[in-house]
Order: sequence, then structure tokens, then C-alpha cells
Amino acid sequence: MNNEYENSSQNIKLPIFLGIVLAIGFLLGYFYNKKTLIPQNNSQNKIDEVQSLIQRYYFDTIDNEKLIDDGIKNLLSCLDPHSSYMNKKESQQFQTSMSGGFEGIGVQFNLLNDTLIVVGVIVGGPSAQQGILAGDKIISVDDTTIAGVGIQNNDIIQKLRGKKGTKVKLGIVRQDIKEPIYFVVTRDKIPVNSINYSCLIAPKIGYINIDNFTLTTAYEFDTILNNLLKKGMEKLIIDLRGNSGGYLGAVISICDELLPSKKMIVYTKGMNYPIQKYRATSRGQFQEEKQKVVVLIDEYSASASEILAGAIQDHDRGTVIGRRSFGKGLVQTQFFLSDSSEVLLTIARYYTPLGRCIQRPFKNGNNAYFNDILNRYSSGELQTEDSVFFDESLKVTTPAGKVLYDGGGIMPDIFIPIKTSNDFVYFNQLANSGIVLQYAMQYANNNRKTLINKYKTAENFVKFFNINDEILQTIISKGKEKSIKGTLTPTTKKELQQWTKAYIGRNLFGDNAFYPILFQDDDMILEAIKVLNQ
Repeated sequence: MNNEYENSSQNIKLPIFLGIVLAIGFLLGYFYNKKTLIPQNNSQNKIDEVQSLIQRYYFDTIDNEKLIDDGIKNLLSCLDPHSSYMNKKESQQFQTSMSGGFEGIGVQFNLLNDTLIVVGVIVGGPSAQQGILAGDKIISVDDTTIAGVGIQNNDIIQKLRGKKGTKVKLGIVRQDIKEPIYFVVTRDKIPVNSINYSCLIAPKIGYINIDNFTLTTAYEFDTILNNLLKKGMEKLIIDLRGNSGGYLGAVISICDELLPSKKMIVYTKGMNYPIQKYRATSRGQFQEEKQKVVVLIDEYSASASEILAGAIQDHDRGTVIGRRSFGKGLVQTQFFLSDSSEVLLTIARYYTPLGRCIQRPFKNGNNAYFNDILNRYSSGELQTEDSVFFDESLKVTTPAGKVLYDGGGIMPDIFIPIKTSNDFVYFNQLANSGIVLQYAMQYANNNRKTLINKYKTAENFVKFFNINDEILQTIISKGKEKSIKGTLTPTTKKELQQWTKAYIGRNLFGDNAFYPILFQDDDMILEAIKVLNQ
């Protein structure tokens, strides 16, 4: 994905198949906060012997650090798909992503056609204070050109991030301004929220979208839940689509808000790790039976997301809607090595309250394991519920009589198929090429003052702004310039109108215009509201 803070994830569940992009959270799942220093071991072993032979006798120059790093990765890959190694740089980046904040300039960006386009500016952040706008193109950083030179995502992040108080000079190309303009931005602490969006999505129905489970997630969730309750929320939708996991403590705290006191949330056990049980307390704000809950999941919901969905299912606490989850039921813990590199070693399995370990088999190797989602597409599982197979011997029953299965992810109570018709293929081609987003940015910039003065609020924009045929034909023409051709069927037209409007709305009014537009045609959201209103 190309969007996280400084490279920020929009985290909306795009109806676009971009291939299997497994974020680092998928590789790690969830793990304990415990960080352990590996004791030095000076004993000679085979690995030491081989390394010594290479250093003494190999015919050519070697990168010893890379050799060791690759050796550790290969060693861990022989264990299970989720034991992993990160070098010092990777470990630092990961710790930053999980801490809920970093130091930088405060923009969201996409790298499209070798050009960095600002898609969002964090309100109150350093870039916003200097006047940088969504739609601006950053062509240089500290007088070094970054446009059209094949720069990579990670390189951009390294250039834009830096210590609080340091300055960076940005060269900007802006619509209707002939010459580049330059800004000097002072880097600052940038908060990264793990909850992307929340609102009252319908009368008395709250909505919370959790992107991942970090050190700040429990606090964010508690604060948002409290605010929604004050607004009259009586029922809740928790959106975990695309959420690949994170810290165990975070998901336990959230389950504690939702489950009655003393109910089991999850337990863990391993051969060298004693069983640990986690139960809800009486402190939760949303534990009453009348406070109904719906959880949304998809094939990318993994680990901590599956703990939450599994606990809700096992206790008959609410309804799970979507498609079968990823199927990751292994626990990792962090071990920091002497050079600050990091090993995440699988130490246990986790089990839902009814004893389900939802870990998928991985006996056929890591490639087959991570390609399983592709197999779900080709087998038809994502289109029809009947294509999902579970071993009858792994069946369990909830107190209310609901039948659930062990050993292959969380199967939702209500199945919602993915959209895969030929109409979506044409739309996906236009969207994946960047045409829809780029045109929306350009349109918003060209008409910014007029649109803001006319609609004034996100709510008015959502209600009254429409994408006309002229806009659609322009997008189609831009597609033809890139050899993207198709038929503008009613389905394609509807998707193009919705996403173009959403991108324009986000550029002008932020997420309060973006998400509500997409919710209007979101099958899982609509089904969740229907279930909660029954």
C-alpha cells in the first residue's frame, strides 16, 4: 500500500483487488508487549562454524551483516509463517508504527506515476500550518529532486520524517500556479491514530473503524465509545476489515468494554509457555445485553481482529458479518538482540473462549500459506458461502446453539460476497491506474473556493453534490489515453460516481465527507444496520 502517515492508510475497504499485500502486521500477527534481551551465547555450534569457514576461506568479498541477517531469516522461516526477524532499521520503523506516533511533517501521500501527491494534511500539523494543501505535488526535498527519478516509498518516508524541531525545505507544484513554490516546514510530533473513523452512522447506531491494535488503541476506543454514548448510541458496529492485528493488550482492553464481567476473552498456551487466561472485568462501558454489537471482518482481518470477533461469537454477544478471516492463531513475543535488531518468535497458540484455535494449517510452506487468499478468489470462496469448507470434527456450539468451527479463521454469522463482476474489472482498472484519484484532486483544486462556499459543510456536500456525465466522460477519456477501455454500465457508472465524489469530498472536507459517501453502497455496513435495527 502506498498510504500511511507520511504514508497514511486511507483504510477504507476498497472494492479493488490489488493483489496480496501482506502488511508487517500479517507477518507478526499480535504479540506481547514484553521485550526480552537475548543473553550472549559464546558456545560454538554449526552455524558459528560455517560462518567462520566463510570468513576465512570464501573466494570473494562478503557483506557479513547481510549474510547473518539472511541466515537468521532463513532459520526462522523453517519454524512457522509468523516467526520473523527485523534488522535494526526495520525494528525502529516497526516500533514507531506501533507506538501511535512519529516525528515528521504531517501529510498523507500517494506515489502515483513517480510523483508524490499530497492526499491529506493533518489538521494542526506542521504542513497545515505552513499552508500545504491536499493535491499539492512535492517535487523536491531540501533542493533534491524526487519527482520522475524512480524514488521508492521508503526513501520518501526517510526524507520527510526526522527529529522534532528539524526543518525541511519542500518544493511544491500547485494547480494554476506556473512556478514551483517552496515551504520550509519544521518537523513535529505527529499522532497516528489506530482508529481511523467513528460516527453515529444511523439513529442510535455507532460506528468505529479500527485499523490495527497499537499501544494507543485502547485509550482511543474508550474515549470514542464514551463520546458516542453521550450522543445517544445504543448499538455499535466495529469495523475490522483489513485489520491485520497488533498488541494483545489492546484487543483485551477493547473486549473488556464489550463482554460481561468474568467472561473469558482469550487464553494462550505453548509447550514452553504456561497457559494464561484473560477475562473481562466489570469496568466496561458497553457490556449490557441490550447494547447490541456487530463486528465486520474480511479475508484480511487477522490475529487480534480474530480474537475480538471470536470472543463476540463464542459468547453470543453479537453478530459477525463479512467473509472468513485470515486464520492466524499464533502468538509472538519480541526478543531484542544486542545490536537492537529483533526476533519475533512464536511461543504459543491462542484460543477463543470455546477453545477454538483458528490458525490455518501451514504444513505446505510459507508461500502456500500466504497465497491462500489468492486460492480463495480462484475457488469461489469469496463469492459464495457454500465454497467454504470446515472439518466437521472441529465443530463447537455456543450457549445459544450457534455452530462454529475451529482451525481455519473466523467464519462470519452472515456472509457478504465480494464484488467481482466484469463491471468492477473496468472500474478497478481506472482506479488502480490512479486516474480516479488524480482527477478528483485536480477537480477539487480547480473548484475549491466555489465548492466550499456553496456546500459549507461535509454533510451538505454528501447530500447535495453530484458527479455529472461530463465528469465521467473526462475520466473515461483519461483512461483511453492509458489504453484502459470498457463499457460504462450502470454498475461501473455508480462506482465511478461514488469514488470520485468521495475523493473530492475528502480533499475539501476531510473524512467526514469521504466515509459517509462510501457507506451508502457498502453491503456490509448496510447489512449491519439492518441487523441492529431488527
